[in-house]
Amino acid sequence: MNLTCGEATRPARRSMEPHMPAHLRSILAALLVTLHASVVLAAEEWKVLWEHWYVLEIAGAKAGSVVERVESDGERYRTTSESEFRISRGTTELEISQSAKFIETHRNEPIEIDFTQSMSKQDVRSIWRFVDDGVEMISMQGGRELKKKEPRPRGAWLTPMGMHALTTERLKAGAERFEFAMISPENGLSPVTITNERTGTRTFTLDGREVPVTVWKQTTSVMPGTTNEMVVSSDGHMVEQRMVLPFGEMVTRLTSRKDAQARAENAPELMMSSFVRPTGKIVDPRALRQLQMRLRAKQGTLPELPVAGAQRVERSGDGTTALLKVDVDAPLEASSAELTDPAYLGSSSMIDPTDDLIIKLARRAVKGAGESPRARATALRAFVHAHISGKALSTAVATASETARTKSGDCSEHGVLLCALLRAQGIPARVAAGLVYADAFANESGIFGWHMWTQALIDGKWIDLDATLPVDYDAAHVLTGATAMGDSNLVDGMNNVLLMMGNLEIEILPGGGDS
Repeated sequence: MNLTCGEATRPARRSMEPHMPAHLRSILAALLVTLHASVVLAAEEWKVLWEHWYVLEIAGAKAGSVVERVESDGERYRTTSESEFRISRGTTELEISQSAKFIETHRNEPIEIDFTQSMSKQDVRSIWRFVDDGVEMISMQGGRELKKKEPRPRGAWLTPMGMHALTTERLKAGAERFEFAMISPENGLSPVTITNERTGTRTFTLDGREVPVTVWKQTTSVMPGTTNEMVVSSDGHMVEQRMVLPFGEMVTRLTSRKDAQARAENAPELMMSSFVRPTGKIVDPRALRQLQMRLRAKQGTLPELPVAGAQRVERSGDGTTALLKVDVDAPLEASSAELTDPAYLGSSSMIDPTDDLIIKLARRAVKGAGESPRARATALRAFVHAHISGKALSTAVATASETARTKSGDCSEHGVLLCALLRAQGIPARVAAGLVYADAFANESGIFGWHMWTQALIDGKWIDLDATLPVDYDAAHVLTGATAMGDSNLVDGMNNVLLMMGNLEIEILPGGGDS
């Protein structure tokens, strides 16, 4: 039986391609459509082989749609995935979109990835062109271009149609388990390993018909703490995918184009619902230099937490709790690998220290600060705090270059702009993610909210700097991960946010912030 739905132009032949949800990566960063024409061929030269529409749900509420399309010009394939969705932060609603186009030969050799993200006022478009000696990358935003050369992705990995061929063959062979590696542009050029295990069969209702389906458990190397359920028709078409996260399920379900694009009345709320109300109270958090907390997973185990910067971690034997000790005045030594990692001074689509305005602002900020890296870092933090005069939640994640010009944003914009300014001054830096304690925020009081800030590598130690605050940093922070935000591994170190949202309890220990 051929399964078709919506505006598929001919009987679909799509196998169980592992749909890596683009929208999920962007929720990590903020936690996707203004589309650009392909630079390779005009659309009329491509012939559509199949097209499928999916509805996207987050935590039980409709959030948006996903369309996946495969075309051929006789010599090449073009696989396109476009996502649009809405989420809300309290009363503020965000509209986010992504488009990824992967062009390959009929021999499954990669040619180009064209990836556009719309998460702020300016779209960011990145193009990766595969050449013999590496990958040429062009990143474009607001009339600015960043060009650089990257090495080819390590190891063996499959193009979209290469995955199609492999999965079709494994399904026909009755495989119970198989795995492969792929490139997901939302995660940069680092291959992601996908493992599929058959778990059973059932029926799926589509357009009033009962369709026999096979159910697969799917795990990925980029999110090792989560499991997807992939539902596939008997002839190999993905009809549904479920990712179970602590704050609720993310569901992508095959439907008609009309139903997929129908706008829901209310967008899923992902900010206030993720606040953590601790046991105990912190008095005067912005003046706090030391703090002890006990973190507990409501279900399962806690992810590994970083021992870095001001934070020490003592994990329980069963992995369900962790004792955190934060000492702002005793930052820890960075690892030898971190001390020599060029990514912390590098340029990317999100953080470009070679931007003329970034360089200009960094020089202005450190004027009179002296030669000490610590003094210059402190001056840069204070500058970002004042420069972003429009403190708002209306942007998902803007680049440092955009933020430098708009002077607006929330914690993520403060974090990436400060990171870029530090690198422009020759100070290695990265963006940190976790939680911060707030006496009052969004009509709530005494809560930990998900947050982003910056870490600077100074005298061999990671120094925490929070540009959203009136002080450099305080102990009322929980560090869950950090990333250089490079184009090859954009969300590296940020997945703990998704693994802990809705599954975390925090206890303020006696003497650890109550006085």
